[in-house]
Amino acid sequence: MVVGVPREIGGLDSPGSSPALPEIVLDVLGDRDIPVPGDVEFGHAGPNLPMPVGIRVTLDARQRTPALLEPAVGRSRWPEQRA
Repeated sequence: MVVGVPREIGGLDSPGSSPALPEIVLDVLGDRDIPVPGDVEFGHAGPNLPMPVGIRVTLDARQRTPALLEPAVGRSRWPEQRA
C-alpha cells in the first residue's frame, strides 16, 4: 500500500478531527505488518507520478522506491489499421 499526498480533504488537518488520515490507513490495514510509505507524489493532484493499477510491484521501503514487476501497458487489442 502506498498513500499519496492528501489534497483538499476537509477535516484531516483540523485539531480534534476524527479520524485522522494515519488512523484511517491503520484501520484499513488491520493486522497486516507491511510498510506503508506516505505523502508520495502520485494520484490525482500534481505534481505526481502515474501509477498503474492492478499490476504486481515490489517496494523498497528504505529507499521509498517502487519497481514494476510486470509491464504497465500491453499490446493493443485493436487490429492494426492498414492504409
